[in-house]
Amino acid sequence: MKNTDVEYIEYEDIEKYVYFYRLLEEIDGDCLIVCDEIMRTQKRNDLTYNCMHHYINQVDGNVLVFEYLPFIEDKENMMILFDFNTPQKYKGKSFDYNLLQVEDVRISPVKIKFNWINMQTTDKQKEKYNKKRDSLFDNLGNKDPDTIPRALQLLAGDYKKQGIEDDKQYIARNKRHKLDNVLSYNSKISKENYIVIDTHYRRLDFIDFLKKSEMTKVDYIATDLSIDNVIIDGLIGWKARLDSIYAKANLYK
Repeated sequence: MKNTDVEYIEYEDIEKYVYFYRLLEEIDGDCLIVCDEIMRTQKRNDLTYNCMHHYINQVDGNVLVFEYLPFIEDKENMMILFDFNTPQKYKGKSFDYNLLQVEDVRISPVKIKFNWINMQTTDKQKEKYNKKRDSLFDNLGNKDPDTIPRALQLLAGDYKKQGIEDDKQYIARNKRHKLDNVLSYNSKISKENYIVIDTHYRRLDFIDFLKKSEMTKVDYIATDLSIDNVIIDGLIGWKARLDSIYAKANLYK
């Protein structure tokens, strides 16, 4: 590949044959590979990642890796980034905080703060919620158990419609509220503050939302139903894992 050549490859194209074999022929030690927001799954042995490893192995360490947050769900996801930045060196090894000091890692912390907007539900709403919960458990069978909290959060989110204010922007799992100021995670997200009605069940989609909105203070409407306690505990745990990375990493000044 010529020194003046620059080519941008979308994530979904990395593993396609039309790119893969051509890039293997063109990439050499004079090239620089920039991995920009490439952590799109938590599976360390993902096929797309494996294709990237083939490309990276041909550039003699000329790699830059950029990611908005250091992991998706758990700090172990950071090994995906280390595999790009230090090919083969930590293959099959687990994350250790010491890696943040011994490898060339610099982090500009995105400090997330959560604010819970408490909302009380009625006795009738609680009764409907409890019946829905019991029915979901009774009819689970061989289905994915994660479908239960997803369904319960949607029901709790329906109750939150009564607290929606016309002059504020909200984010929900989908457009079921049919209000112009309630967007879904698939909507075009602007750089502004949104109040969260439903979190996305995929943490990556929630991270993408934070990235696009540039929000660091997250207001979440929390009912007194058990599902919102589960959601809150999950968010608090995720934030604690982020903060533990920031506390031990070399930071940009």
